[in-house]
Amino acid sequence: MKRGVYIFWSLFIAVALARFVFSLSNITSNIGDCLKQTVNGNGIVTEESTFTESGQTIVVQADELLFGNKSCPSGILIRMKTKLYPRFTYGNDVSFSGKLNEPFNFKSGTGRAFDYKGYLAKDDIYYEIKSAKVISNSEEKKGNSISSILFRLKRGFVNNLEIVLGEPHAALAAGLVVGEKSALGKDLLNDFRIVGLIHVVVLSGFNITIVADALRRMLSFLPRVWGITIGGAGITLFGILVGGGATVVRSCFMSGVALSADLIRRDYNVVRALGFAGLLMLIQNPSILLHDPSFQLSFIATLGLILLAKPIENHLTFIPERFSLRGTIATTFATQIFVSPLILYMMGQISIIGVIVNILILPFIPVTMLFVFLTGAVGFISFPLSQIIGWVAHFLLSYELFVVEHFARLPFAALYIPQFSGWWVAGFYAMFVLIYWRKEIFTFFSFSSLPPPNSS
Repeated sequence: MKRGVYIFWSLFIAVALARFVFSLSNITSNIGDCLKQTVNGNGIVTEESTFTESGQTIVVQADELLFGNKSCPSGILIRMKTKLYPRFTYGNDVSFSGKLNEPFNFKSGTGRAFDYKGYLAKDDIYYEIKSAKVISNSEEKKGNSISSILFRLKRGFVNNLEIVLGEPHAALAAGLVVGEKSALGKDLLNDFRIVGLIHVVVLSGFNITIVADALRRMLSFLPRVWGITIGGAGITLFGILVGGGATVVRSCFMSGVALSADLIRRDYNVVRALGFAGLLMLIQNPSILLHDPSFQLSFIATLGLILLAKPIENHLTFIPERFSLRGTIATTFATQIFVSPLILYMMGQISIIGVIVNILILPFIPVTMLFVFLTGAVGFISFPLSQIIGWVAHFLLSYELFVVEHFARLPFAALYIPQFSGWWVAGFYAMFVLIYWRKEIFTFFSFSSLPPPNSS
């Protein structure tokens, strides 16, 4: 092992650990007498709103906050639930009123506690108003202009899908391509969880990989440097467009590392890229390690895919490779094996039929995403042409919805486990590391994935 490489990784890991340790002592900002009081204020919507049948949820940075005639600390982020209409979007200047409270933790239907306060605190949100009265002060948008343009483009794209495809097809289509899942509704979302396909709807690394591969193919006619540069910019803009969650950031960053390795003609080691992406995200926001299930599941699933998919595929020689069937089964088994302990611990539910449903649906996802994208994009130019393309997208989406809804109704579709200690989860992953990695764990710190030159 090269000394410089060892020092680099040691310092990198030390910085991430230090950031994590210091984050544990963070104290919620003190808002004084304004807590649990009805407040009035003005501010800017800082995130894309989420919509459900019962209303919408927005996050507002309060520029001014008043309790009666008394001024409260400003500049804080407040999560608000309000009526479905009028709809608010990123950059809206709004006025609001309602009772200001701290969020509180709650238990799920399986009795498992969810650290809701920590989940919001990772994004610096320490307060919420559950029944807020919100009005728009101006149609003019404030904030980052690039983000505003991309979010406006996203809303127009989703609107085109809604007009052409109708519901629930448009909701599934928007979830596949731009990560817009709120319109699916609780029942259909639960069906996707039961059959083990929720990762498709919430824009996982699987979807990002499809986008990255499509960009690579589309730009293959350009000179190598230009193709890589434009491809990297496209992935970055796509990440911003879909909201930049932990899964998206991790996937986009790993795609960026792969492109950079190609640019400087270095070998790309996916394990090191995953570790580098994870450490960099922890340095930027250490709270995600304990309080962001999306980051945890995405990281673990990707690691399982890297370490287990190929060995499993090598033992499935009796399954034909046609239509990527063997690879699909192997990757599904790999991710299910690796994330199952964590999912069971957090949710108490795991899909029994997930492998079957993944095999029936995943091979059709890339072509579905292609026709969904064409339907929404062409809708900006020609509505009749968008409808023609939408027929194909509608047919594919109908098939996928049919499979999900019918398999979710099976009485044995999911397994429910009582609450258990997190030490069992830690023990599983520790055991896997000891058995699988052994001496190979130390190769993580090596920059060169090539074998050493022959001494002869």
